Amino acid sequence: MRFRRERDTWEEAERLSGIDRLQAETLLPSVFYRDEHGRLQVHEHDRYTRELKIPTTRPGEFRWLHARGSRQASLIGTWNNAVKAAGRGDFSLIDEFPRNVFIDGVRLPTSHREVSRIAAAVADSDQPFENIYALTGAV
Repeated sequence: MRFRRERDTWEEAERLSGIDRLQAETLLPSVFYRDEHGRLQVHEHDRYTRELKIPTTRPGEFRWLHARGSRQASLIGTWNNAVKAAGRGDFSLIDEFPRNVFIDGVRLPTSHREVSRIAAAVADSDQPFENIYALTGAV
């Protein structure tokens, strides 16, 4: 329930996600908890596994990572956005990204040289950069 984490109301979150809170609680029980008043709340991070792909230094080749929880999935998304910006010549996002982040045993590169090589490989690829966020579902 990303929308609740972003401080939307329950009604806005239901409308934006297309699912009501009771269905969501049934489908994704570890995302929710009941507070001391018995009201349904959303944990800040979940523990579900997602398969996400990141670009490599070879054109058209991506590597699949298993992100465990919303925190790791968010890190992958932030890193992908930083690489995309670096491809346009803006390295400020990659400079702000934390160093030595490992997800699924893979270090997300942050050096200008390696990120430039990845961005160049994506530019040479026949697959658009925006498709790197392909999700295959939660486990």
